[in-house]
Amino acid sequence: MKIIVIGAGEVGYHIAQRLAHEPHEIVVIERNPEVVRRVQEQLGLRTLEADGSSPRALEEAGVREAAMAIAVTDVDEVNIVACAIAHQYGVATKIARVRGLELGAHPILDGGKVLGIDLLINPNRVVADEILRVIKTTGAAEVADFADGRVQLLGVKIGAGAPVVNRRLRDLRSVQASAPFLVVGIARREQLIVPSADTVVVADDHLYVVSRREFIPDILVLMGRTGASTRRVFIIGGGRVGLPVAHALEAEHLTVTVLERNRARCEELAKQLTRARVLHGDGTDVRQLLDEGISETDALATITDDDPTNLLAALLGKRYGAKKAVAVIKRPDLIPLVESLGIDAAISPRLLTASVILKFLRRGRVVSVFELPESEAETLEVVVLPRTPAAGRALGALGLPPDTLVGAIVRGEEVLVPHRDTVLEVGDHVILLALPRAIPEVERLFGP
Repeated sequence: MKIIVIGAGEVGYHIAQRLAHEPHEIVVIERNPEVVRRVQEQLGLRTLEADGSSPRALEEAGVREAAMAIAVTDVDEVNIVACAIAHQYGVATKIARVRGLELGAHPILDGGKVLGIDLLINPNRVVADEILRVIKTTGAAEVADFADGRVQLLGVKIGAGAPVVNRRLRDLRSVQASAPFLVVGIARREQLIVPSADTVVVADDHLYVVSRREFIPDILVLMGRTGASTRRVFIIGGGRVGLPVAHALEAEHLTVTVLERNRARCEELAKQLTRARVLHGDGTDVRQLLDEGISETDALATITDDDPTNLLAALLGKRYGAKKAVAVIKRPDLIPLVESLGIDAAISPRLLTASVILKFLRRGRVVSVFELPESEAETLEVVVLPRTPAAGRALGALGLPPDTLVGAIVRGEEVLVPHRDTVLEVGDHVILLALPRAIPEVERLFGP
């Protein structure tokens, strides 16, 4: 289909890059001439240097023939207006990113539908939800829910003393009998491997594992990680993400400390939070971190608007005793530093927002999408629909591309460990990992 991407910042560029792997016609509208050149040179896509909320620019981009408009500029109003105009031209699907909580949540807008917008994405809300998932799963760097939370994908770094080290995946079958799981991907030296049964796990591998939620604690032990519960959480940064995270954690009766640099914001936080402790200070002040109990913290989340501050604060927190440190990182080039510094997890607003958009783009047959950090792989939850090539066929006879691995099949209330002879039934939810070059074939097999 023809897709217009409005805004080629971190999210827009990433979306355009992902869709360029697939047989779509992509047009990018961007105001910054340097960004326009980058899109042209690196992605080879058609671009317009213009304001995305201009009807003339949208006409020049071919809005009359477009099936989808994705507006992800840094200005909420531009995104809303662009989608509203696209709606008037008959574009079937309109997606807008909005940072303002009122724009995304006010009932008068009905989630954007009164303006003809199909999906309003608030990246702050998406990031807050992801931080909560990662904080509460203490041994994992990434957590993604599938099948209404019954199945999870975990990203776990393997320590040298973990029971799985130097063992082939096929040799883990005796362990899997009591806690079924499947390794669907291995990140090794910045390269993603789609493993086979003969793949050997080595220390420092980053394993992506799919399993039922109730087996996660046992799997974490096998991976050399603890599944201990989280009771004390320290948050650095009480902004538009930090506040909802603190709200959610105190509602679950956890002990929460929020450290905020802006004094006026501290006063506002103290009014809105009922049980959390709110402190004024600098998240990189070692003495204050120690005085306020960082050494007794189960999880630390650094959520300021500054990437270097988040990295340094997370590093200091780990150095002085926090059991787990999670940092929000906007810049893609800084994310590879996280693991090498000993920080447990990086939360990327770019990847999370893009995952929501990709899910909406593939809706119908695709229920959920999770992008693996610093790789181009997606973990998809697809539904087997009637009259699709996948319906009624065994996995081994389906002809899935080699860059694809099925992690689980959810059938009603059952979660099945997939085998070559497993026959897919209409209504099955299939959770699989796929590299970009494999996604068009996956969509063909599971599409209408």
